[in-house]
Amino acid sequence: MPLTYVCSPLSAPSRAEMLANAAKACTYAVKAEEEFGDRAVAPHAYLPYLLDDRIAEQRALALEFDMKLLTMCARVVVFGSAISSGMQGEIDHATKLGIPVFYRPAIVESMSVGGMKHAL
Repeated sequence: MPLTYVCSPLSAPSRAEMLANAAKACTYAVKAEEEFGDRAVAPHAYLPYLLDDRIAEQRALALEFDMKLLTMCARVVVFGSAISSGMQGEIDHATKLGIPVFYRPAIVESMSVGGMKHAL
């Protein structure tokens, strides 16, 4: 079965916002599965619970894992209009490998983090 790689922002100013971004990645994975009919993978939906993105060595390990997983995918779907440096690396890697990249708008309008609403 082909895989669809979900690409969306993870990094954020606070851990709470980063975990909110991880939660959004889960929603994006569901939407990608609905659209393409394949299993969607979003490693940034769960890696923040295993590795700390603010520690350089752990971020590098997560990015290495992401790139290896991406090579197993039939397509990449980018959600949202803001492209982080990590996302750009994933897009560039997919392009280099000839993996098609699709762009979709953010589908999560806003989330409450620490009692404040954040637009996406």
